[in-house]
Amino acid sequence: MFESMRIYIERDGRPYNYLKSVGELNRKREEHLREEEHEWRDNLKKEEEAKLKIANDQKKKLEDLAHARLQQIIVHMSELKTCDKLNMRQFLMKFIIPVLTEGMIETCKIGPLDPVDYLAEYIFKRSSEFREAKN
Repeated sequence: MFESMRIYIERDGRPYNYLKSVGELNRKREEHLREEEHEWRDNLKKEEEAKLKIANDQKKKLEDLAHARLQQIIVHMSELKTCDKLNMRQFLMKFIIPVLTEGMIETCKIGPLDPVDYLAEYIFKRSSEFREAKN
């Protein structure tokens, strides 16, 4: 039976295997693996560069922030030195009395249930506005 099948199959000549050889398949597979490894290394380098860039940007932002804070501290220290030159009465007349007077007038106009708390909130709000206007 097998012999008759072989004769029938080989009647037009020996069959030819159209598949690629094992060596050729192995070479293509190795080539493909090398390409994948190369792409993986490139992606890894790009990710590391991106992380490094982000870290450098954050470091620069923090340095700029620290520099800005240092400048604010210097300005504040110079203001304190000018305040030290004033005596207590001049300091109160220049910085405290105007805001306190405005707050008292506002408190009298509104007539809140808790005038002390309202006056404290008013002074806090005005001091925040004064600091923002200075910067």
